[in-house]
Amino acid sequence: MRFFALLLGLIGCAINAAHAHAVDTLPFTVEHFTDENGLPQNSVKFLAPDNDGFLWLATENGLVRFDGKKFRNFNSADLPMRSSRISYLFPDAERKTIFARTEDKEIIRVSKGMATFWGKHLPTSGNYDYFTYDNDSSRIYPVVGLPNFYADMIGNDNWYCFPTGARSYYMISPGAYTYFDQGKAHFNNNYVYTNPWNFFTLGRHLYHLDTNGRFNHLHRNGHQPVTLLGDLPENPAYRLHANKMALYWNYVAGQMFVYLEGSLYSLAEGQGGSLYSRRVLKNFNFDRQDITCVYHDERNKRLFLGSLTKGLFMITEKQFWPMRAASARSNVFYSQAPLGADSIVTPQGFVFDMKGNTRQLPLLQQYNKGDNYCLQTDQQGNHWYKVGHRLLKFNKDFSELLWERQLADIGQLYAGHDGRLWIGTKKKGIYFVNTDKPDPVPLLLTAAVPDVSYFAYEHPGVLWVGSGQGLFRVKLSNAKVDTIAGLSGHYVRSIYAITPKEIWITTYDKGIFLLLNGRVYQMPMDRLQYLSASHCIIPDGNGYFWITTNKGLFQVSRNDLLAYARGETSYVFYLYYSKYNGFYTNEFNGGCQPCALKLANGRLSLPSLDGLVVFEPGNIRPEVPDKGLFVDMMEMDTRRIALSDTVVLPNNYQQFRLEVNTPYFGDRYNLQMFYTLEGDGDDIWLPVENDRSITFSRLHSGNYRLRIRKVSGFGRHNYVDKLVYITVQIAWYETLWFRVLAACFLGLLVFIFMRIRLARSHYKNRMLELHVSERTRKLEETLEFLQSSERQLHQQALMQQRLIAAITHDIKTPMKFLLLMTGSMKNKDKQHAALHETHYRMYHLIENLIQYMKMQFSENGSSSEMLNLDVLLEEKADIFRPIAQLRNVEIIHRTNGTEPALVNRQLLGVVVHNLLDNAVKYTTAGTITLETERHDDMVIIRIIDTGIGVHPMLADRVNMHIPGKYLIGDNRWPEEHQGLGLLIVVELLRLINGRLKMQPNEGGGTRVSIVLHTAI
Repeated sequence: MRFFALLLGLIGCAINAAHAHAVDTLPFTVEHFTDENGLPQNSVKFLAPDNDGFLWLATENGLVRFDGKKFRNFNSADLPMRSSRISYLFPDAERKTIFARTEDKEIIRVSKGMATFWGKHLPTSGNYDYFTYDNDSSRIYPVVGLPNFYADMIGNDNWYCFPTGARSYYMISPGAYTYFDQGKAHFNNNYVYTNPWNFFTLGRHLYHLDTNGRFNHLHRNGHQPVTLLGDLPENPAYRLHANKMALYWNYVAGQMFVYLEGSLYSLAEGQGGSLYSRRVLKNFNFDRQDITCVYHDERNKRLFLGSLTKGLFMITEKQFWPMRAASARSNVFYSQAPLGADSIVTPQGFVFDMKGNTRQLPLLQQYNKGDNYCLQTDQQGNHWYKVGHRLLKFNKDFSELLWERQLADIGQLYAGHDGRLWIGTKKKGIYFVNTDKPDPVPLLLTAAVPDVSYFAYEHPGVLWVGSGQGLFRVKLSNAKVDTIAGLSGHYVRSIYAITPKEIWITTYDKGIFLLLNGRVYQMPMDRLQYLSASHCIIPDGNGYFWITTNKGLFQVSRNDLLAYARGETSYVFYLYYSKYNGFYTNEFNGGCQPCALKLANGRLSLPSLDGLVVFEPGNIRPEVPDKGLFVDMMEMDTRRIALSDTVVLPNNYQQFRLEVNTPYFGDRYNLQMFYTLEGDGDDIWLPVENDRSITFSRLHSGNYRLRIRKVSGFGRHNYVDKLVYITVQIAWYETLWFRVLAACFLGLLVFIFMRIRLARSHYKNRMLELHVSERTRKLEETLEFLQSSERQLHQQALMQQRLIAAITHDIKTPMKFLLLMTGSMKNKDKQHAALHETHYRMYHLIENLIQYMKMQFSENGSSSEMLNLDVLLEEKADIFRPIAQLRNVEIIHRTNGTEPALVNRQLLGVVVHNLLDNAVKYTTAGTITLETERHDDMVIIRIIDTGIGVHPMLADRVNMHIPGKYLIGDNRWPEEHQGLGLLIVVELLRLINGRLKMQPNEGGGTRVSIVLHTAI
């Protein structure tokens, strides 16, 4: 949207050193709309408001609806009509509906914010008699607005119909006028005129503007001049150029205007048959802008001007009076003070009065050094001002400096109700002086409050102090300082104390707070959080607060804020005012005291970054968005559907979109709309997008209520709601018949599945039986084979037993006989001794083999008995001592009285015999020691020799031997260590729960240990 301001006031030019014009000379805000920002084209021929708040425009390209921001066009592309050229607008009988007629005499009806095609004629055309005269053959032309841009194409000898109602009108014929009502002529009078386009009606009366600029009232008894009152006769141009007045008649809106040399006046019927005129616009050139139609929104002081070539002008009267000092280098204002009955003085020395003039105070200007934050008036009418570290006191009219004092670090001043001037410092706390004394001395109240930013009284005896660190309550009787916990760390901008229990606080960056009954409440923010930097709260006496910020001015109801604090409402409506309403800038100033000024006449003055903004709150027209909500468009999957309050959507739709609208011509920031979808869980209110659209994608089947809500003004629960019922059809798979069929099908699947499982189980059982039979057959064959093998093994065992018996009988006995014979001859010489030793070894080898074989085949081969180990060792030592003596080896048996152990004597004897034999074999000229040792249930037999020692690989293999594994057969060992003796020893020890350990002896040789786990 393109905005621009037009110069609409006469600027005073008489400026001297003492006076300057201060009031804004641009009393209107002008907005211009063309085809570049929304209009379908730039010819606006008629303007008319409807009862819903929209403005309708008749153009050459359709009927256009304007809601204050957007244009919606209704032409032949939207409606089933041949022509989009709109000829004129007219109302229904009760002025509740607007009709539009095209150049092809087709009719469009406006209702509930939408335009629909009505047809060729009205359903009951008799109710609109003037409408029937609009045809080519009757030469009677209906007039429903002035000026008429078809005037040049219509001859002056035609008859003209000027309506006053649905079936009442005046017929203007050449030289006469006739009044018709209900189809009958009631009176007729002669009247000579030259211009038929100067007739108009107001109510039931007909008026005419003659060539001399006089208004005549035409009635039953003839015609008579009308007395013109109000603003128009006060215009000098009226007396000089009355014949140049132009009429702008809007019959649909029931309004009449007169334009004269840049000024527009509204006309209304007054008392005594007079016409009352009121100026509604000045310094706007209608001829240059080609204005053809006018509508005036009297409530909001807003004019709409339609141009035949330049689109639409929307002109709004400003409600605020910004004041500037023309001679000032800067119009940045902060603190103010009242001067006299209706004047305002600023620290810069400028005095503004309510007539729009300003003057300067030389003495105040002399002392002003740019410190504009403090200006206070005490109870005697004197003024207090600070400049840096200097505190000054002026008399009532600033003509004399009464007192001056140096006081470092002054931050803020406040003239209290008890005759004291309170002085807040940056770092040294709070001081005060008594204002009624001619030479007061500043006294320290407390140093506990630093960085003072604002003062306020709650009631006598209590001083509220704001600072950069929070809010403090100071008791004046004892200077006790209480910190308000809920505001600690917040920069307090201003304080407004209404009662001891209701304190309002504005802060920098955190918004507005309320201290109510000792509890702190934070007030809600506006949509874009402009209120976060709130400078000042000032009441207007009408129940409203006015709040200045860095981004404009807000008006809010005090009761709404209290209701929010009490939890009675969840939303507060703030009405926003901006430069659009008459400011030079949206940025107001704070950090001063007072932060705003209320004059004795009730007007408020607010300091800003560019001038003072002065206004009378009672005259401000709050323009709230109180009109209804309308659904403009519905779209499903990018295809438009018919508008309805009930929408049925198929289950497989992808996207549903609608646009909602409401007429509002004020600041768009005040228009706040939300929506929620009821029926889909918890209701969550979401803001409507800036393009007024609401979109849903793939809702589940079911019924929903789309609730669209607009906050329509002050007051609790002041909403306008619009309900749209949405039904999403159930899918085919959600229907009852599908569910029944699905259940049946599922049951059939379960039945088939169970049958298959049962058949599969039977098949598996048969296969299992076959497998069991096969396995049983194989097991029987295996059993038969094993039994055969057992018989063969039994036969082999019998043969081995017989072999052992044969060996015992046929080999052992001869070998024993040879042993005895060589034993008797061993002393003869060394050859006989060697022969005896050889027979001895052969005999004992055969004896060991026989014992080992017997053990393998004996069922009771591992039977144990209580055995004295010393006896066994001595017996074996006696056997080997003769051989050992031949090798110069001494066998030593160390007995230590070891108790008997439960062990197999025969097997242990074989083990000891073999180990002792090895010791004798590999020892020359040394000793062999036998000893026993007992540890609990473990018996150790050691055979220690001093021979050549055992090979390390063999010792490691014996020590790490795992039962059941082969011990010998490694061709890496020396040949002398590859034999059956060690294998027999290890296997025999396994049978008697023992093991063998081999270690090198410290003096050479081998230490062999037999470890037996046995019981006593």
